[in-house]
Amino acid sequence: MCSTDMHFVLVHGWGFNASFWDPLIAHLCDATVTRVDLGFVAGGPRDTPDWPQDAIAVGHSLGVLWLLKEGGGRFTGLVSLQGFDRYCPHVPKARVMALRRGLDRDPAGTMKAFWRSCGASEFADPAALDVPRLREGLDWLLHWDAEGLKKSLQCPILSLATQNDLIVPPAMSEAVWGKENVIWLPGGGHALPRSHPDRCAKHVVDFANTVPS
Repeated sequence: MCSTDMHFVLVHGWGFNASFWDPLIAHLCDATVTRVDLGFVAGGPRDTPDWPQDAIAVGHSLGVLWLLKEGGGRFTGLVSLQGFDRYCPHVPKARVMALRRGLDRDPAGTMKAFWRSCGASEFADPAALDVPRLREGLDWLLHWDAEGLKKSLQCPILSLATQNDLIVPPAMSEAVWGKENVIWLPGGGHALPRSHPDRCAKHVVDFANTVPS
């Protein structure tokens, strides 16, 4: 059960914005929520907001890597929704480079295809894309490595994933978090917080209830 004492900081993945979390937030009851918008799609501020040290961090995909690299450890628990501590070499760099070439050639078409592959078709108006920021995010996928930061965490971790994820394959989730530590949800593609917001929210809240205050 949610309570006003719970505070979640939510960070979306590549190609999305803070509105990605709308379906999940609707199931978080009275909890306090802080959203970080990484600026890939217009619609929210790019400045990183402050959040309390005792917040539970919830990241989707690249959002988990961002929390590890940029969050400064300002959380008492970490929830990974199809996230990771580094993208390459779990996924070939050629896949990221193909997205970069697509952005150079046809940003709107590339993002529409990407959103479809995630199971989040027509997520946003392609006219709202910030293409330079999207390229910067691809650089993060290519070069950021937070494996050491993840291992040094002193807080509980929850990992949710799905077997039909085309962006973060099941074997990658198992390699990053440990096979025995991943909770698998049925279907949902690469957009569990939108495809199964109620189930995700229940896992998130149940996890938050176990985290020492």
